Amino acid sequence: EREIGKGTFGKVYKLVREEFGETYDAALKVIQVPRDQSEYEAITNDGMDEQSVTEYFRDIVEDIVKEFALMSKLKGNSHIVSYEDHAVIPHEDSIDWDILIRMELLTPMLNYVSEHQLSQRAIVKMGIDICKALELCQRNNIIHRDIKPENMFVSAMGDYKLGDFGIARTIDKTSGGLSKKGTYTYMAPEVYREDSYGSSVDIYSLGIVMYRLLNYNRAPFLPSPPSPITHNDRETAIVRRISGEKLPMPANAEGRLAEIVLKACAYLPRDRYSSPLMM
Repeated sequence: EREIGKGTFGKVYKLVREEFGETYDAALKVIQVPRDQSEYEAITNDGMDEQSVTEYFRDIVEDIVKEFALMSKLKGNSHIVSYEDHAVIPHEDSIDWDILIRMELLTPMLNYVSEHQLSQRAIVKMGIDICKALELCQRNNIIHRDIKPENMFVSAMGDYKLGDFGIARTIDKTSGGLSKKGTYTYMAPEVYREDSYGSSVDIYSLGIVMYRLLNYNRAPFLPSPPSPITHNDRETAIVRRISGEKLPMPANAEGRLAEIVLKACAYLPRDRYSSPLMM
C-alpha cells in the first residue's frame, strides 16, 4: 500500500490483503543486494573478477538469511516482532538479489513517542517488555547488539516489541570479541573498545534507552533543554560515557527507578544486572 520505513539495508512497506470481506495487514521488509549500482561499482573497482564479486554479495545475502533463522527461532513470543515468512529471489541476468521478509505490522517506537508523551509507568512497561524479549534471546544464546528505539515497536494493544536482529549473533560466536557494530549512542563500553563481551551489553543499551526517555530524550552528559546540542557535545558525551565517568541521575526519575536504570548502565559488566530477569 505504501512505504512506511527506510533503513540502511532496505525499505519497509505496508501490505494489505483482502479476502472474503476481511482485511489483513502486514509489513514487508524489502532488501536489495547490492543496494545500488554504486555499491556494485565500488566492489568491482577493487580489482575483483565477476566470480569474486558474486561470492562477495552472496555472502551478504547469507548473512541476511541468518536473520530469518533467528527470527524464526524466536517466533511466537509476544515481545518479539513476529516473523511470518520470506523469499530470496536471485536475478537471472545480473548479480542481484531481492530479499522479502513479511512481518507483523507495528508502530515504530520513535513514531509512537513523537505522538505520545510517555509517562514513567509507560517507560517502566517498555523496560519490562523488552526485558522479556531479552530473556528469550538469552535462553537461545542470542545477543541482539543493537538495542535502540529504532529497533523497538509498539503493538495496537500497547505492548512493546523488539525487532531487527540484523546484527545479532549467538553468544558462542562472540567469545573472542566481535566487530564494533551497533549504534554508538546506546553501545556498551566493552563493545566500543572491541573487548570480548556477553549478553549484558543488551541490558546496558536498554538502560541507556530508558535513561534518554527519562531525561528529556537526551543521552547522559548532554546539555539539558532548552540548550541546543552541537556535534561536539555529542562526541564529548560519548567519550565521557565510554571512559567510565559516573552517569548523573536522569532528570525525570528518582528513587528505585533511577537506581534500576543506572545499574543497567553500569560501566563494568559485573556491576550490571546479571540477566534480564533480574532487571
